[in-house]
Amino acid sequence: MELDPLEQESVVGGDVVEPHVHRNFSLPGILLHYVIGFIGSVVIYLLSYDIHWNYYKRDRKRVNMFVYTVRFVRIVHAVMATGVAIPIMLITTEFLKQRFLILDMFVAISGGYLTFDVFGKYNEHLQVYEPSGCLVSYRIVRRFVKRNYLLILHHLVLVCAVYPAVLFARNDEGDFLVACILFTEFCIPFTEGQWIMERTLEPHNLRYIVLSMVAISTTFVCRILIIPFMYEATADHFELSLLDFILSLAPWWHLTAVAYLVPNCVWLAQNVFKIVVYLRLPYERRKKGSKVEANTVLEKEEKCLLKED
Repeated sequence: MELDPLEQESVVGGDVVEPHVHRNFSLPGILLHYVIGFIGSVVIYLLSYDIHWNYYKRDRKRVNMFVYTVRFVRIVHAVMATGVAIPIMLITTEFLKQRFLILDMFVAISGGYLTFDVFGKYNEHLQVYEPSGCLVSYRIVRRFVKRNYLLILHHLVLVCAVYPAVLFARNDEGDFLVACILFTEFCIPFTEGQWIMERTLEPHNLRYIVLSMVAISTTFVCRILIIPFMYEATADHFELSLLDFILSLAPWWHLTAVAYLVPNCVWLAQNVFKIVVYLRLPYERRKKGSKVEANTVLEKEEKCLLKED
């Protein structure tokens, strides 16, 4: 019986390369970088919070600070991830043989960031939708999960399936594919910029439309097309047809890919629908700054501020 192509031994010039000969990235090292990623995200969050505090000091829009600081941390992580991924994707000449220790380090750091992102999103939910002051309850957690199930699913797939496979199950091969996974963060600055522009007091205009189109395009390329590209590139490397390669893989590879694609496809569809609705609005309503979403975070923020006053 043939082996899974991703489980075959590496051969360079006819010599078998033993796995894990180039790096000794042990479990304590992974946990250390995981903690570094979490603490680094907290530090960036606090710095961003301080900046927003000074910016909103006059009108005390406390909720705005919690909402925008989480987005700022996401943008910083996305810039770092693409800064690591793009050079590796460009300089890689041997599909599975070239190895880069920085990838394992950054993947472990990203695990800490993803954990923080869930806590940051939960804190945002408390400040915007739960102004009662209660931190944890079954009702609050249920509402949080209901509103953010796609984000939670996306992070669980990455932390519990994709990243462990990257760190432990690939026999020190496929760094090009790992760089492709990090490249999926390329669209984050555009999607977060679109989100921020929707909630500013400026009217939606041509800049918003252009940014939204860029966000949709980059999301489609970086979050959707990247998975078929990785399948095709790996099949081409092993000189197999795409169908034969797909059939030769273990089922859990496909389940992980599907679980990753589902929330991203839903996000993309929601974004496209939102832009279509906006473009169908009369020009005068667009000119007045009509909001794209009916139930925006800004409306919730205003209600919270009124309660505080």
